[in-house]
Amino acid sequence: MGARVLQRIGGHTGSVNTAIFDTTGDYVVSGGQDKRILLSNANTGRQVQSYDGHGWAVQGVAISQDGSQLASCGGDRMVFVWDISTAQIKRKLTGHQQRVDCVASSKDGTIVASGSFDKTVCIWDMRAAPRSPLQVLKESKDGVASLVMTDSEIIAGSIDNCVRTYDIRMARVIEDSLGSPVVSVAIPNSQTSMLAVGCMDNTIQLLDRSNDGNVVATFVGHKCAEYRIQCDANKKMVVSGSEDGFVYLWGVVTSGDKVTQYTSRLSGHTGIVNSVRLHPQSDSNPEKAFVMVSAGSNGSVIIWG
Repeated sequence: MGARVLQRIGGHTGSVNTAIFDTTGDYVVSGGQDKRILLSNANTGRQVQSYDGHGWAVQGVAISQDGSQLASCGGDRMVFVWDISTAQIKRKLTGHQQRVDCVASSKDGTIVASGSFDKTVCIWDMRAAPRSPLQVLKESKDGVASLVMTDSEIIAGSIDNCVRTYDIRMARVIEDSLGSPVVSVAIPNSQTSMLAVGCMDNTIQLLDRSNDGNVVATFVGHKCAEYRIQCDANKKMVVSGSEDGFVYLWGVVTSGDKVTQYTSRLSGHTGIVNSVRLHPQSDSNPEKAFVMVSAGSNGSVIIWG
């Protein structure tokens, strides 16, 4: 299990905090300490568009499934909603009191959720005229570091050691305690009950949400003790950035020994690897099985495959 560098994408000055694929996997959106958001061609590495408007570092980005809308958040306490093709700001959403670290979008882009260092998750309805949040979730006792959204749920990882699953349709919340600050949450597959959770004790834990949130596997070997290192997963593989400058890969095994050492680690960054995201077709297309994008503190974005 391994990959090589396919493209190096430049354009940022300073640390790149996040990088994600669009739903086609043909483009990458990255955001960094330089307050910039860049859209780049994943196949050529060429910069396509720049989105300038944030007054502080960009911490998170999310794209609607149809690829028309981009949401971003950062240290300026705001969520920006952009038209991807024109790079125009459609809305500036205010409501958080401190840095906004993560943002998620519904498939059609009508609902945007944001998580903040102010301990709240704000839910925004893009169809509504008011710019204030539709709902503010206040269960977290510390900063909210990571969010994912499904058709019916918002899943939030918090520095207070907990993952909270908000069932939007049933208006209930399920809380799972991990025993260490949670900085990343990822759903391996839309059809699965599994959840990959990155913690600041140098572990990624695989939770079975259909079985009382029991931990069915723990992935170790990388370094995550001081920074918000983002991980990702699919049905066969878990990947993560690391404070030691490597990209780590593990095979998913949910039987036998619950503690799993990494299968391979990739060298290409210098400094911290802040995030890794798998290609959206990594499960369905064998040619994309090891394609991923990573973002580093040295200002680089790397496409692997």
